[in-house]
Amino acid sequence: MAYYFSTTWCLLFAIWLEIVVCVSGRIGLGSRLYANNNQAWVSENGTFAFGFAPAIDMGSNSNDERYQLGIWFADIPGDRTLAWSAYLTAPVTKEAILELDRTGNLVLTEGRTIAWTSNTSDAGIQSAELLENGNLVMYTRDQNIAWQSFSHPSDTLLPGQPLTIDVELTSSRVPTRGGGYYTLKILQEPTSLSLALSYNIPDPYNLSMDAQSNYSYWETPEFSNVTGDVVAVLDQAGSFGVVYGGDSIGAVYVYKNDNDKGELSFASNQTSKPLVLRRLILETNGNLRLYRWDNDVNGSRQWVPEWAAVSNPCAIPGVCGNGICNLDRTKANASCECLPGSNTSGGDFRCRANSSYTGNCRVPHDNSTSSQLKIETVQQTNYYFKESAVINYSDIVTVSKCGEACLSDCECVASVYGLKQETPYCWVLTSLEFGGYEDSGSTMFVKVQSNGSSEHKDKSGMSSSTRTKVLVPPVVLGMLVLVGLLCCLLYIYVHKKRALKRALNNSLIFSGAPLSFTFRDLQNRTNHFSELLGTGGFGSVYKGSLGDGTLIAVKKLDRVLPHGDKEFVTEVNTISSMHHMNLVRLCGYCSEGPQRLLVYEFMKNGSLDKWLFVPHKTRERLLEWPTRFYIAVGTAQGIAYFHEQCRDRIIHCDIKPENILLDENFCPKVSDFGLAKLMGREHSQVVTMVRGTRGYLAPEWISNRPVTVKADVYSYGMLLLEIVGGRRNLDMAFDVDNFFFPGWAFKEMSNGDAMKVADKRLEGAVEEDELLRALKVAFWCIQDDVNMRPSMSEVVMMLEGSVEVNNPPMPQSVLEIIEEGLDHVYKAMKREFNQFSSFTITNMTSQPSSSRATCSYSTMSPR
Repeated sequence: MAYYFSTTWCLLFAIWLEIVVCVSGRIGLGSRLYANNNQAWVSENGTFAFGFAPAIDMGSNSNDERYQLGIWFADIPGDRTLAWSAYLTAPVTKEAILELDRTGNLVLTEGRTIAWTSNTSDAGIQSAELLENGNLVMYTRDQNIAWQSFSHPSDTLLPGQPLTIDVELTSSRVPTRGGGYYTLKILQEPTSLSLALSYNIPDPYNLSMDAQSNYSYWETPEFSNVTGDVVAVLDQAGSFGVVYGGDSIGAVYVYKNDNDKGELSFASNQTSKPLVLRRLILETNGNLRLYRWDNDVNGSRQWVPEWAAVSNPCAIPGVCGNGICNLDRTKANASCECLPGSNTSGGDFRCRANSSYTGNCRVPHDNSTSSQLKIETVQQTNYYFKESAVINYSDIVTVSKCGEACLSDCECVASVYGLKQETPYCWVLTSLEFGGYEDSGSTMFVKVQSNGSSEHKDKSGMSSSTRTKVLVPPVVLGMLVLVGLLCCLLYIYVHKKRALKRALNNSLIFSGAPLSFTFRDLQNRTNHFSELLGTGGFGSVYKGSLGDGTLIAVKKLDRVLPHGDKEFVTEVNTISSMHHMNLVRLCGYCSEGPQRLLVYEFMKNGSLDKWLFVPHKTRERLLEWPTRFYIAVGTAQGIAYFHEQCRDRIIHCDIKPENILLDENFCPKVSDFGLAKLMGREHSQVVTMVRGTRGYLAPEWISNRPVTVKADVYSYGMLLLEIVGGRRNLDMAFDVDNFFFPGWAFKEMSNGDAMKVADKRLEGAVEEDELLRALKVAFWCIQDDVNMRPSMSEVVMMLEGSVEVNNPPMPQSVLEIIEEGLDHVYKAMKREFNQFSSFTITNMTSQPSSSRATCSYSTMSPR
């Protein structure tokens, strides 16, 4: 055997008294690995190893040692977590041999049987090498790559490993048996692309061996107008996203790590040793999860999860086979329950239907056959299905009729009844493949075989002569059991009646919305709404916690205002479909009778206004300039997401500091979509009432011009000025020269004194280039002419410095105020302010403390 050694030493470590023989460097033709010798080929610095890893065959009762061929992290003693594995129909024994033969083919044999091969006999391969990034590469004589493991992924992506359009990640069904049920791949549409997780099973109605029935349950926003190669990649900083590029490279983050410095665009095929060991794995339960190796977790070394694509386990179809997934009280763990007529046959404990009665149209039948079928009711349950496997009966308006419709339809195997926006629906399903989930607003009916006629016998089973000899105590005991049974039946009847009523009340939200809470549950979690966080136009927000200690913010909507219900429906349906690091996450809701509540993730640092508008003589709660600029960019990214990357274009209508929340790391998150209005991409304007907060309203709201997403751009511009200055744009506490911040700031910027505009508390500790860029962007945003305002994606690029920002003209509304005379405007506003303050004090002294009138400078306008 010919070996090419790049070093003279061998990496040795003991794992449970087993010594692994390791070879690093180039691997020549004729090189072999033997399973019984526990050998491995390792990368140059010992980060990764390739060879035989012990495997547990869940389908075998044999005590013989079995092995899986794969690549693992050699840098982690005692842990052989596979980063790549060869597709094997079964694990191999200790007699297995891996050889890079003289033809350049990598072959795994067990006796005379070929278990796996790279199929590279005709590629002219001369050597192989395991790189420091975990990629096993085979080279030709000209040192060109003819085969690499990165191009044949199993269930794991390593940093720098590109997932191209023509390959996919496949979950493992069991540790040693081939491909599983779930895949991650880039889906191609006629005009767009998207990255999606799909559940795939053999089509029971197609005789072809390769026919698959699939259901996509998680998907990124679609990418359109993309040129060049498109790959999904995990970078060294732990961020995951999609990179595309032709003449220029673009990147869209699916998950962005806090320490990422924009490395995603250059992540593909990096061969250097990773500073932190990470892996992105498509788990057997269908979730895509990112892990990081941590050497100190409460004194132990282990893989720590950093991100998961799906937070609700029951949002993954097929996790219970074709059965029903139910969440426990923590909403984090799930249990499975099989449907009537199905069982858990098979080694993976997944529910499977008995197909003997699921399609009685396909076999000869008569009236006696139909009479052998009946309907079983499964309360508070919905089901995942493909559009091709459902018939919608919109004329069925009662629950019982939906079950009868399935029983009378020979193609039907189950039906689902519910309400969609207060309109009843009945879905008749022709197949049960993807599983169901708990849903208080739906009822499922399953067609099963009838148990047949049963004889009614005397419960004691005794003759009259025998009964005369029965003792009194057993009779009394039997009566007690009967009374208890009647009480149980009465309880079940009352419980089902209440559940049905609660389901009808909860049907305000379309199926698939966030988790549903009862009002009593939220009362307990907020300690009866005792800790008030703040109030808004549509209700108050209270602090609470879940059972696992996770803090939440519960918004209790006020039904007094006419928009209360409309705001509730808008927020739940809109926010629950949006996932971005700069948008507040909606955890759940309550829709119970007149009660309407929303449950959000808790933001430790509150809203942005609490950090901006503090006395200038104090340095408490001071945001340093890098944090301010980070908040400005993050807020712009969040707005750009729901403007341009959502399926439906969304106008927020109320961008202001009070609606920008800050987490413990001061990551900004846009909140309060109560004033949001969905707008289809084919429309360019929204006809609606004036909405928002004075001081941030775009001129088109007042002048009755068409309102587009550019109204949010204007509001963001006013917000950006307040972030820079650390003050309200209109503040009567300042003198006549600078009480109107936009006018004063534009004058100082034009005179080359932009540093004067920055928050005085920063004492000059400001990046002048970033400051000038932010001011220019802000004034472009608040132009009166809608066409002159940039889009939010352009705002992000200008703030990040990727495009040049030209000097903006003075906005027309600012120019009009200056031409009117600041002294004149100041005196008029001062009189208005004094009158309003006087009115406020009078109300405070004449009303109870709970109803004091307050004055906010931001609501005053000089026009």
